[in-house]
Amino acid sequence: MDIRKQRTILFLGMALFAMFFGAGNLLLPAFLGYQTRADWPETLGGFSLTAILAPVLGIFAVAVSGKYFTDLGARAHLKLAFVLSFINVLCIGPLIALPRAGASVYEVAIKPIIPDAQSVWVCILFFGAVMLASISLNKITGILGKIFAPILLFFLALLIVPALFLGTTTNLQATILENRFYIGFQEGYQTMDVLAGVIFAALLIVGATRKGYSHTKDKVEVVVKSAIYAAVWMLLVYGGLFYLGANIQADTSTVTHSSILVHIATQYYGNNGVYLISAIMLLACLTTAIALTAGSANFFERLTSGKLGYIEGVISITLVSIFLAITGVDTIIEYAAALLNFIYPVTLVLILSVLLFGKTITNNKPYLITLLVTMVISLLRVLVGWFPKETTLADLLNIMPLATYNLEWVLPAICTFIISCFVLGRNLNNKE
Repeated sequence: MDIRKQRTILFLGMALFAMFFGAGNLLLPAFLGYQTRADWPETLGGFSLTAILAPVLGIFAVAVSGKYFTDLGARAHLKLAFVLSFINVLCIGPLIALPRAGASVYEVAIKPIIPDAQSVWVCILFFGAVMLASISLNKITGILGKIFAPILLFFLALLIVPALFLGTTTNLQATILENRFYIGFQEGYQTMDVLAGVIFAALLIVGATRKGYSHTKDKVEVVVKSAIYAAVWMLLVYGGLFYLGANIQADTSTVTHSSILVHIATQYYGNNGVYLISAIMLLACLTTAIALTAGSANFFERLTSGKLGYIEGVISITLVSIFLAITGVDTIIEYAAALLNFIYPVTLVLILSVLLFGKTITNNKPYLITLLVTMVISLLRVLVGWFPKETTLADLLNIMPLATYNLEWVLPAICTFIISCFVLGRNLNNKE
């Protein structure tokens, strides 16, 4: 591989790491480490599947399918692809991920330093900066890869590395939590990186094209290797945050998702640790918010055939995000669960089915039917959460295999795909 291509992969990989590493990626690993104590490696394993491996596979699937998530979804049905993309963008954009970033900046980065700060003004200033940085789509990977990502990694190293050698507890107690691997797997949903990855793929492809890699083979190579590079950094950082959380010494009643990092920093740095956490949280949320805003505005521009321009989309998205961010992190996480329980399984099934069978099965019917079945089962999970008193729905859900682990969609998706292929017989390679 030539040096120029290596530099491009390094540059795009750093940019992708900055895109992925937001509030949830910072708060969740540390909190899970605190919850699972000596058993944190097992939880990290489950978390890595949905927060690292699945997003990388999503980027790969989009790259081999075209340029956008809709190109991937078109393997099943183009209109359905736009519907799924719309839900994805709402989750990673103005409904969940973006307001969560703004709320996290206020609660973790600003409030511990300026207790009297008002959330509305913090969110206005934060999203104002996001809007300015997101105005030019072509400059996103440059801003993130060359400027923000190296600074973010430097501050993360300041937080994590000292903890590997100083002040840790050598005899950790085993956790009382059961299904630790599954807990990590399920909490990986909350990072929303699979949903973000299939949208970020377009930004990576734009970056690779601008560097001269427009041929399909070169484009896929650069994009996929950049994603792998970013995944390595994420695994190292996640492992460090899990370790820090597992070794924290704090009163259980005082530890929350928002406060966990402050507890960690003050344990190793004293009161000055608050400033380090503030810098990390601000950088993490800013980089991710820039990428999410750009990716969402780009999608809405394509969805409306240019009627809603990219810049108008950026402005609209930031305004909605300001309003929702004021509600706070815990409120956002609470209502996010239902949407994620629906869209995550559907997106995972689409990604895996196309990666595994996309070259050998070109007929769209197995993909479409499998997605529809997955959507129905995922919707059932959402309805059970919305109407807990309806025992009929809960009973129906609980008879499904793996329902205990929120994986009731897995076996039906596999069986549906196999049966669909069997029914089609010789027509598996006939595009319809």
